[in-house]
Amino acid sequence: MNSFRSLLTRSRPGKLGLLEVIAMGVGGMVSGGIYAVLGVAMAQAGNAVPISYLIAGIITLLTAYSYLKLTLHFGEHGGVFSFVEHVVDSPTVAAYVGWVLVVGYVGVMAMYAFAFGAYTLTAARAVFGIALPQYLRPIMSILIVAGFVGLNLKGVNETGLFEDIAVYIKIAILLSLAVLGIVFYDGSVTAVTFFSEGVVSPITGFAIIFVSYEGFQLLVYDYEDIENVERVLPVGMYAAIAIAILIYVSVSFMATLHLTPEQLVAHEEVALAEAVSHIPVLGAAGFVLVILSAMKSTSSGINATLFGTARLVHKISTEGALPRAFSFRNREGIPVYALVVMGGLTAAFAALGSLKQITEFGSVAFLLSFAVTNYTNLRLADVTASNRLVPALGLVGTGVAIPIVLYHLYLTDVEILLWILGIFVAIFLLEFLYLERSPFDPDVESDG
Repeated sequence: MNSFRSLLTRSRPGKLGLLEVIAMGVGGMVSGGIYAVLGVAMAQAGNAVPISYLIAGIITLLTAYSYLKLTLHFGEHGGVFSFVEHVVDSPTVAAYVGWVLVVGYVGVMAMYAFAFGAYTLTAARAVFGIALPQYLRPIMSILIVAGFVGLNLKGVNETGLFEDIAVYIKIAILLSLAVLGIVFYDGSVTAVTFFSEGVVSPITGFAIIFVSYEGFQLLVYDYEDIENVERVLPVGMYAAIAIAILIYVSVSFMATLHLTPEQLVAHEEVALAEAVSHIPVLGAAGFVLVILSAMKSTSSGINATLFGTARLVHKISTEGALPRAFSFRNREGIPVYALVVMGGLTAAFAALGSLKQITEFGSVAFLLSFAVTNYTNLRLADVTASNRLVPALGLVGTGVAIPIVLYHLYLTDVEILLWILGIFVAIFLLEFLYLERSPFDPDVESDG
């Protein structure tokens, strides 16, 4: 008991304790993973979508092990970019990983912004009876991103206490909705055809919705701000992932009871709200509750990810892998250019891409990032005191998922496949041209 109590106490003000770390981890994952991705997941996995979320969660736990071992060993907050710097001799590889990671976060923020725009239009219709035209969705997405870029530029951030309370309320709401939906289901659970899309559908499904678990690694970027980090970070990260798994599996299972996959796909952008509206004791009130919760959750997800990504860009630029302008901070320590550029790319992504494009791009980007992390820890298992089996299993899981996603897109949507491959090729060319013009030399950059 005393050991657990020590995890909750903070000896220095301004430091993050266990409750804050768990809240940040859950908030980073669940901000859009259930509100925005459920419909996309159902389109692929059908009623087996809870199994997809479970598989993805298990692989995330394995990957978290590698993140923790590497972060605590190196004592740095740069994440996979820093990990790669320590194990490869090629600065180009490290830089490319950094660029892919940054663009992956842009995709995640675009997913949140897309969902926010869609839920805003739905809220106007459900709460105020106003049917807004669909072309306002991208405009709403752009406006919410612009708003948070402005707030971050001014240094205005929501307080940690408010965010903690909001996340724990969200956990309570989502789990309560799952319980109510299961308890008040008036049909037979055994009558549900779980493998409606085939036995292998949950395997393909987990790869496509893997972006749902993106967010736990944001805790690594707060390494220096966590109290008793060697104990609090592992407990907090694993607890956050376990809670996210519980939410995803239970909520998606509830959704399969009340709507068919076809019905959920038809309401892809607001699938969870539509499912909750069919719970007898909630009805329209549940629909509105989910909409308002989704708007708050996705907007705070944009803010938190933008805050962390801008600082990650600053870190990478100080290492010489991004244009040096991104390392600029104003008098208040705010990375101005990083915020503006990341916000602009996010707004463009959210306005021009479809939800499926954004979701599947994000999944590919983070599958690559997580595969690299597991590979790095497998190579350094002796120095990080890791059990080789864990990163090996994580590497197999993430490594197998990447070709599954690409093959699935080849069979079902070549246009999205070419779109995703085009982005990665563009990243490679930009990174290659930049490093050719400005040689990567971290020591020189840091001394300057």
